Amino acid sequence: MDPAVAELNSVTKFEIYPRTIEDNFFLATPLLAYWRDHCLVPFTGGTYMQSPIRYASMFGGFYAPGSSFNIAKRQTITALQFDTRYCYTSIPEYKEEIQVENKGENAVASLLDADMQNGVDTINVIVAIASNQHGQDMSGSGGTDRSLAINGWPEAINNGVDPSYDGLIYTTYGQQTRNGAIGSALNSTPQWCGTPAGATGVISYSLLEEGYQDASIGKKEPNLGVGNKAVTAYIKEKLVVQQRFQQERDPVWGVMGFRLNNAMILKDDYFPSLRYGATDPILGSWLTSTFTSPAAPTANSGLPVSTVCTVGEVFCFFNTFDWLFRVTDNEEFGFGFSGFVPAQDNTKVVGQIKAMVNEQCISPRTQKQFYGIGG
Repeated sequence: MDPAVAELNSVTKFEIYPRTIEDNFFLATPLLAYWRDHCLVPFTGGTYMQSPIRYASMFGGFYAPGSSFNIAKRQTITALQFDTRYCYTSIPEYKEEIQVENKGENAVASLLDADMQNGVDTINVIVAIASNQHGQDMSGSGGTDRSLAINGWPEAINNGVDPSYDGLIYTTYGQQTRNGAIGSALNSTPQWCGTPAGATGVISYSLLEEGYQDASIGKKEPNLGVGNKAVTAYIKEKLVVQQRFQQERDPVWGVMGFRLNNAMILKDDYFPSLRYGATDPILGSWLTSTFTSPAAPTANSGLPVSTVCTVGEVFCFFNTFDWLFRVTDNEEFGFGFSGFVPAQDNTKVVGQIKAMVNEQCISPRTQKQFYGIGG
């Protein structure tokens, strides 16, 4: 078109309203909010992180007068060990754009500020999604090598026999072998909620209640229940309709939720889900649609034998006080910004937000995962 600009557009400014940038990309994760609020423990240095655990009792029992005691010394304490894990987000800028053009009264919003906020949100999304995946080399067991990523909950909430929602069986956790010398000390049995034929099933109150009790040890009880939108709706619609008028505002996440016993139930948009959140533009798909159950699953898992199982929706009970969210106390690597440096032989500059971060579950038995939910 000649001329390229019409008369009206030549003499009239564009209106931009609101004078802020609406976020239509990032989602929300209460699980990461709980990690930061309840579990944050600064990492002060070392080649790995270690958490001592007790896995056995001393020898003892009833005895007849004059009989000998068993005075053998047995090992009852060992430790979980986790490596340091690193992640980053790059923020590239052109100096012409941020120093010459995006300034003054015609700059509705600061491009630099917007990109910095985007970088913070991006690295938090990376951590949030990685929390729902493993951090081991599972390439020899049908999975992938994720040994550079954080050690997420699927490998923690497992028993070394039954698969987690991702179809993988985690025979080790924190460098310790499950069901060996330490017995079942690190075990939490995943709960299949589907049908004996491998299809998804309707969530039931009995499965949730029994799973909650399975994760309760004495005074320790789960304090958080998390799932994506679909499973949260299924629980509300089918189990606790009467609680729609008994919802409460969660003090950590700041949204309305409802309780099952001591656990606040909240929806997490980054939780694995068949209906929602299966694919992320940054990190791709992380939901395993189906897997074949083992030939000898444990009876308590509810899994059928050697059957193709549809994962469907996933839900977890967490005792967040039995988790450690480890972030280095170094300013630059503790979600800090490196500052801008010239990227190459032009006016482009780039900086990184970097984090040394990992997650440790010190008590897998006080957690519980459910999958195979379809309504």
